Amino acid sequence: MTDSGVRAEAETAKYDTGSVQTVRGTEKPMIAKWEKDGWELVTQSVGKLRSELVFRRPKQPFQWKPLAIIGGVLAVLFTIIGIMASITGGEDDDTPAPADTPSARVIAPRDEPSTEPDEPVETAPAKEPAPDLSAAVPITVDELLDKLNSAGMGGIKTGDLFKVTGELFMSDLWMTGATGDYLVMLKAQGGAQDLTVFAEESEAASWTNGTKVEMVLRSEEATIDGETSGGWLRAVSTTVLP
Repeated sequence: MTDSGVRAEAETAKYDTGSVQTVRGTEKPMIAKWEKDGWELVTQSVGKLRSELVFRRPKQPFQWKPLAIIGGVLAVLFTIIGIMASITGGEDDDTPAPADTPSARVIAPRDEPSTEPDEPVETAPAKEPAPDLSAAVPITVDELLDKLNSAGMGGIKTGDLFKVTGELFMSDLWMTGATGDYLVMLKAQGGAQDLTVFAEESEAASWTNGTKVEMVLRSEEATIDGETSGGWLRAVSTTVLP
């Protein structure tokens, strides 16, 4: 092995490394999250739809001293608790319960007729026809992610429907992205990757990490900085599973 190879191997041995793929336009919050956890950005590869971020951080030697200190503190606390229990254990609680008092009755004010003129009623915009959910192709989250990352997006066309069952995660990164749509993430490859999906923010408010869902996803186009691209996924139907 050459001297440069030895140095590279020694350098690698001093660091833990990790990588993550994220949708274009969400790199900054992802980098901030990893840096908050002590990671350093090494490389950033920007693709048409997704970016790959590679991080590293120094390996931490196992520290025994803090464990010894914590153990000593716990031992002292247990001793104090035992002494206090022996002193106060025989005392009876003679404090009388507070007497019940009748609650005040609140009388709601009577509605007065409004003198304001009636507001003009706005006509709701026409909704686009609901998609035919029966046309959705069953697929796993991992398989759909592989299609999106493959050449030509694996033949996915705008308007295609896919039916997936998966688990939501990384809720601290859910947000309104560069496209103006709210983004949530489905766990992919055991948590090593994510499948990012457009969803209604009001609906996502009741979802958390670990929420299992069945979604029908529609392939759509979206625009970032004036550039329109396909391969984005929108949840057109979501069922929360027990």
